[in-house]
Amino acid sequence: MNISSIADVHELCGAIHLHTTFSDGGTDFPTLINTANEVGLDFIAVTDHRTLKGRQAGFEGFAGKLLVIVGYEHNDINNINHYLAFNTTKVIDVNDNPQKYIDEIKKDVGTGFLAHPAEKRNYFKAYPPYPWTAWESTGFDGIELWNQMSDWLEHLKSRINFFHLFYPRRFLSGVDNELLVKWDNLNSRSFISGIGGVDAHTMKTRIGPFGLVVFPIKVELKGIRTHLFIEEAFNVDNPKHANDIVIEGLKNGRGFISNYRWGDARGARIFVEYADGNIGLPGPQNAGRSLPACIHVSLPEKAEIRLIRNSCLFGQKNGFSANFDISETGLYRVEIRKKRKAWIYSNPFPIGAYPLWTNAS
Repeated sequence: MNISSIADVHELCGAIHLHTTFSDGGTDFPTLINTANEVGLDFIAVTDHRTLKGRQAGFEGFAGKLLVIVGYEHNDINNINHYLAFNTTKVIDVNDNPQKYIDEIKKDVGTGFLAHPAEKRNYFKAYPPYPWTAWESTGFDGIELWNQMSDWLEHLKSRINFFHLFYPRRFLSGVDNELLVKWDNLNSRSFISGIGGVDAHTMKTRIGPFGLVVFPIKVELKGIRTHLFIEEAFNVDNPKHANDIVIEGLKNGRGFISNYRWGDARGARIFVEYADGNIGLPGPQNAGRSLPACIHVSLPEKAEIRLIRNSCLFGQKNGFSANFDISETGLYRVEIRKKRKAWIYSNPFPIGAYPLWTNAS
């Protein structure tokens, strides 16, 4: 997407990777939809495990101004290599090889994202990790860069860590650094988008005789969000077109990921302005554009703005906005922190011809 003015952009804010009672979630569809409307989201993407019952039950489409997208979460025979699939007509009956179900989902005109690919667990055998191990696979469209449930569980040290249990969003640390480097390396060859995932299960636990819902659905939806920049506002009379706009935006990384706990990031703008006056948003369409250029960042709140080039810090500024002059090709993306807390990760701007740098591993 290339536009003449950033003022022409519409922003969507949504929550991705949500589970309901149709698989292993603790919230039913009506409650999820009502809560998403209550907190002001523009879209939600539900990915129950190996089922499209939400679509079959008629929940896909608009519920008021909220767009409900129904995909599903795939996995291999060992219950690892989880994959979020959207726009498929059916659940693919393949689980012996991740490359096979990536290919089959693509044949079904689906779009797919590696789910919680760098997941780790240091405690609690009851909650094992489900990482992506088949990194030799090709054809996936993006990765779930920041997974809310994984982040929280990976830093929970004991069941009696009351602060973590009662204030789960406060302890989200950010995207795993090794995964960021791997993501950059993937993007040095071809564009791979990044999304933020809630992985909502409305998780429950027990403390002695007492039951506790750690992540009530309203809390879950006030955590990791994915923001998209689009050219036209939703038409509630055409849910299929709106669905396609969101999936295409996710696939092409047209936006950023935020943690709502540290501030509502709606209104943030991250874009590149070229010498000819044209504007480029995050995504693959920037590849091959001529330099010089300038990457602009404007925020609704003050923060530490960091520009990353080829996995290395390129520039850093503090405030409501920042401008970074660009004269070299490379893979650029923005990270934003508030009081040392991870707040925003942009999708990358691949500026130049692939491969974007030669030492990518």
